Amino acid sequence: MPNHFDQAARFAAKLDAPAFLAWALGVAPNALGFVGWIDTRAIPFPGATDRTSDTVARLEPPRGTEPPWALALEFQTEPDAAMFARLLEYLSHLWARARPDAERGSRFNVGAAVVNLTGTGYASRAMALPGTVVETRLAVAERNMASESADDTVGRIERAELGRALLPWVPLMRGGGAVTIIERWKGLALLEPDHRRRSELAGLALVFAEAADVRPTWEAELKGWNVRESQVVNGWIAEGRAEGEIGARRAAAIAVLEARFGSVPGEVVAAITANADAAQLQTWIALAARAADLAAFRAAAGIQ
Repeated sequence: MPNHFDQAARFAAKLDAPAFLAWALGVAPNALGFVGWIDTRAIPFPGATDRTSDTVARLEPPRGTEPPWALALEFQTEPDAAMFARLLEYLSHLWARARPDAERGSRFNVGAAVVNLTGTGYASRAMALPGTVVETRLAVAERNMASESADDTVGRIERAELGRALLPWVPLMRGGGAVTIIERWKGLALLEPDHRRRSELAGLALVFAEAADVRPTWEAELKGWNVRESQVVNGWIAEGRAEGEIGARRAAAIAVLEARFGSVPGEVVAAITANADAAQLQTWIALAARAADLAAFRAAAGIQ
């Protein structure tokens, strides 16, 4: 299932789709001819059969001399080493199964953009067989948020070169945890006249600040801001807090076992890290603290 970072990214991209897509591709908004989002419910993304890639944009280049484009926009909390293969598979299905109109043989041109919330991705590949015309190439527009400058981005928003819909992404960027950046961010967000949209900007910023490990600073600086007007964003914030608590309990259980019994077998670590039940993890922490030995802990916890 997509995590709350993935869900928040898709929501944020749709706040102002033309502006976000133009930023992701490095072009002016009027160069894209964004029409809307294509219904791809029948085309699941590889490796995630329980969801579709619901951010596939239909683009009609203004010159109108070529078929429309179906551009898949994918978000990764951390770069996926297999993204090249997954995109090849998905784009081939998209090309074969999506149709721009009812005309026989009508096809989309297909392509992709990838946004990595953390880390540096490498989704593009070019392969050529020496001495032949055989070549396989996938050129992807890839944005690594950690490589973007928060200062430059906020400056461009201040100069109206970028829209305020880019504000939620600032915490993910280089320097995005600086108090001076957050102060400028607040000044820009306060220009948003719609209370609900302002709440969404702040809530999304808090979600992304968590991914970038700068949430405490953002939470302190946004104290007093109402992020509850958007129930869906508030839900992601709560989900993130719950995941953080589960992570802390997993770490505590492993730490107690290591402190008492030394090295912990891989299968025990795997069982603890796979457990998403906060109450059971708390029970396991207590068991780890009082078990006579590691075997007794495993028996009581039901870990084979």
